[in-house]
Amino acid sequence: MLPPIQTLHRTMKITFLHALLIAVCSVAATAKNTEAQQILNREVSVKFSNTNLRLALVEIEKQAHVRFVYSTNFIQSDKIVNLQANHQTLALVLSKLLLPNQISYEVVEEQIVLKRTKEGVSLLAAPGQETSNSAAVAEDKVSGAVKSDRGEGIPGVSILVKGTTRGTVSDPDGRFSIAAQRGNVLVFSFIGFTTKEVTVQDQTTFDVQLSEASTSLSEVAVVGTRGLPRTDVDRPVPVDVISAKELQGTGQIELSQMVQFSSPSFNSAKTAVNGVANYADPASLRGLSPDQMLVLVDGKRRHQFSGLNLNVTVGLGTVVTDMNSIPSLAVDRIEVLRDGAAAQYGSDAIAGIVNMGLNRSVGKLTFKTQYGVTKMGDGASSLGAFNYGFKLGKPNSYLNVSLQYQHSDATDRSDNYIPRPVAGGAYTGIYSNTPATDEATRASRGVWPAYGTFKVGQYGSNKTTAYQAFYNLGMPLAKNWTLYSFGGVSLKDVAALGFFRVATPANVNSTPELFPDGYTPELPGRNEDYSTVIGVNRKVLNGWNLDISTGYGFNSLDLQANNTTNPSMGAASPKNFFVGRSAFGQSATELNMSRNFKGFMNTKSFNLALGAQYRVDNFILERGSPESYLVGPLALSRGKAPGSSGRPGIAPEDETNTKRSNIGVYADVETDITDRFLVAGAVRFENYSDFGSNVSGKLAMRYKITNGFSVRASINRGFRAPSLAQTFNSVTTSTVQAGAIIQTKQLPNNNPNLAKVGIEQPTAETSLNYNVGVTAQAGSDFLFTLDAYQIDIKDRIILSERMIVNNIAALKPLFPGISEIRFFTNHVGTTTKGIDFVTTYKHSFSSRSRLNVSLALTLNQTKVTNQRATPSLLQAGTTAKILVIDTVSIGLIETAQPRQKAHLNVGYQLGKVSLNWRVSYFGGVTAWEKPASRPHITQDFSAKTLHDVSISYAPSSKFTFTIGANNVTDVYPDRVALNFAGYSNGQIPYSRNVNQFGFNGAYYFGSLSLTL
Repeated sequence: MLPPIQTLHRTMKITFLHALLIAVCSVAATAKNTEAQQILNREVSVKFSNTNLRLALVEIEKQAHVRFVYSTNFIQSDKIVNLQANHQTLALVLSKLLLPNQISYEVVEEQIVLKRTKEGVSLLAAPGQETSNSAAVAEDKVSGAVKSDRGEGIPGVSILVKGTTRGTVSDPDGRFSIAAQRGNVLVFSFIGFTTKEVTVQDQTTFDVQLSEASTSLSEVAVVGTRGLPRTDVDRPVPVDVISAKELQGTGQIELSQMVQFSSPSFNSAKTAVNGVANYADPASLRGLSPDQMLVLVDGKRRHQFSGLNLNVTVGLGTVVTDMNSIPSLAVDRIEVLRDGAAAQYGSDAIAGIVNMGLNRSVGKLTFKTQYGVTKMGDGASSLGAFNYGFKLGKPNSYLNVSLQYQHSDATDRSDNYIPRPVAGGAYTGIYSNTPATDEATRASRGVWPAYGTFKVGQYGSNKTTAYQAFYNLGMPLAKNWTLYSFGGVSLKDVAALGFFRVATPANVNSTPELFPDGYTPELPGRNEDYSTVIGVNRKVLNGWNLDISTGYGFNSLDLQANNTTNPSMGAASPKNFFVGRSAFGQSATELNMSRNFKGFMNTKSFNLALGAQYRVDNFILERGSPESYLVGPLALSRGKAPGSSGRPGIAPEDETNTKRSNIGVYADVETDITDRFLVAGAVRFENYSDFGSNVSGKLAMRYKITNGFSVRASINRGFRAPSLAQTFNSVTTSTVQAGAIIQTKQLPNNNPNLAKVGIEQPTAETSLNYNVGVTAQAGSDFLFTLDAYQIDIKDRIILSERMIVNNIAALKPLFPGISEIRFFTNHVGTTTKGIDFVTTYKHSFSSRSRLNVSLALTLNQTKVTNQRATPSLLQAGTTAKILVIDTVSIGLIETAQPRQKAHLNVGYQLGKVSLNWRVSYFGGVTAWEKPASRPHITQDFSAKTLHDVSISYAPSSKFTFTIGANNVTDVYPDRVALNFAGYSNGQIPYSRNVNQFGFNGAYYFGSLSLTL
């Protein structure tokens, strides 16, 4: 069940201390005296000799397991103190330490709020109210609210009239009121935010916006927990938190590529001439499949892409989630949970979760435009993005709207066409496979120049145009209740291409009557995506937090095939075809509730969460134009391929409109048994209408050895339900394997003939995920996490090998007229082992000089550990062993993604200038190929290192100019060997069967950001 993450957005992307201060301001009025007394009765032993007060408080925090909260505007933390106490109560120690220094205190939960006193008067006002050491104040009152960059009120902010001792703090909604006159300077300060000075003018009411300090280490994450949001050193599971600033700083214009160059565990690279992968980038976590990663938007499950990947590339046989359908300015942060979480969030979260937290800012307009081009002069990309948040009249209300236009021209990295790449190899001429005849025809036609001097197709990034809009709304209703909604639309046109078709008369795909000199199919696709979620939540201090929501998401892919033919129709064939439509819709209605039972069974916290979700999935295939799937007369008379060449259409018998439903219920417990020991557990039951039920579970713990050093571990049983596209897809596709263009029938699993040969319908994959790690933070500057993991997957769903009907006795009577079949089945088990390491150093040398350094790397390995035996009914009557999965498909699982990946990022800001240098290391990959009648062959592609650099200049807080270069050293992957059929006579110089880092070379860009 999905967590009530909507109820936690007020604490997202702020420091851990900020989160604690929110709790202080919210619950101080209801703190029980008995709880405070228990804290004050704790014993401590200290010896301070000429020690500054700040260090003394840190030592007491360690021993008493409390947190001191104070403002340095009121508390002189560098004052020298002397004190010795041996096994004395905390109350006695504080009275000796604080009272002589005119400091009073108040216990709130596990926090101790310090207040400065002078002549018996506290100079730290009650939240929102002013105090002063003067009997009367002649100035006028000014009031307003202190808000974050996202428009949320910030409680606990210190507001001081500069040059006086008069001050106040903001209340839980960020509001303040203070006596000040025209010309006074108000100083607003809060830990984790940049201090801001505001001069009072004639206005008596105004809002102040504080920006988060760039050197904050303690990013709070909400994904992976239904209890309190926690920072890096407090989490029981590993989470990468990537801010919007870090995402935009990559110089990329699509979300998946932004994360690709920010999180080493996440992998997504552009592809070309690769079927459905042209229209939505495959993205994965920890080296697993794209469909084993769950994507959330503000904690709600995101619907998947409608197309099924049937090409020989990473993610073969899977359906992805298209992250690039959301405008980048709509995203405030991305959380990458690197741990199995199916027990908490449901199916698919085997490798982990990517949660996209949405922008909630108000009153701030952001406009960004970017233009870039590759070193080769192609692939020009332009971006226009807009974001603005509207106030809706109530405190903490917002309507944040994002619009984005994106256009990228195609790139071309293909080689010149070579009919015989290797001496002595096969000759594939445009007009004939006989060299002399081919050369004579080429010369007489006068269309193509000499071989080796021209290109026949295009291999590179596809031309793409996208229009996108997204909204995020929140409106307070009755007390403690909030209405929320978010959603958007994305319209994306992608101009993909197929392989060149020669004009050789005997070739099954040629139509010399229409294309006497050969042709390259054009395969444009229109990707439409819509989604909306609406819900209400209630957040209370004592009692049950509630979140009730319903949402719907829809994706469709309309495919065309142009500049091509139906070869079986000959001269009667049209040249443009509608191939058909795939569509996927998902609705989800859910209830989440949670409550923290403080002190339950003498624990420090005990958070219980319960929930249920009802979800309906709908998969649709709609037929193409009749000529796209027609079997013309030349199919029998001349052996010509039927259907539109490049992408045969969806035939009437392949149409489907299939639905399934599932209901899930969960229970989740997270408890701080002591100040140091945290335990979390979850169990989830789901029942699917098509294949049955599943139970998942998770247990995690974290133990603080010191306040800055912790160990953590987790174990969970997860699952992934087969997608409707896997079980009900039925379409004829054309693919290229070992240089041959062939047609394959991918069968739906409800085909009764599959059961006759022992092929059962797919059931859920199950997994066991183990994680153990350490986290450490040294002061406010340095942080590192190290995690080792193992993921064992049982009954992993695969797309079978192509089974040639005429070669398998059991298939001949069942599938007449079909040359090859494929199907989905639970067939293999895999084990993935790895290590993730993340370290960050952030330091401010002054208010104008800051340094940020981070290093993140992952090492992993996936192995196929077992295979089911070939069904006896399928093997019956065939002597040669029938392989359900062969070396090429195994290679896609084991070696097609980098086993090592690392990012080193160095950022330095000096005044108005910011410099950024990023080093990305991508480990080696291996491609497999199985030529006809030969053993398989492999090619290793070596590891590569890419360098990205950028410089930004901000002449004011409103304008930022950036110029940069991604892959500035112009690094390319290793080239495909000429003896590989995958080289395709020069059409594919860089492998499309592996996913390393792309193949466009250096990219130069400039951008302008305007913030008002």
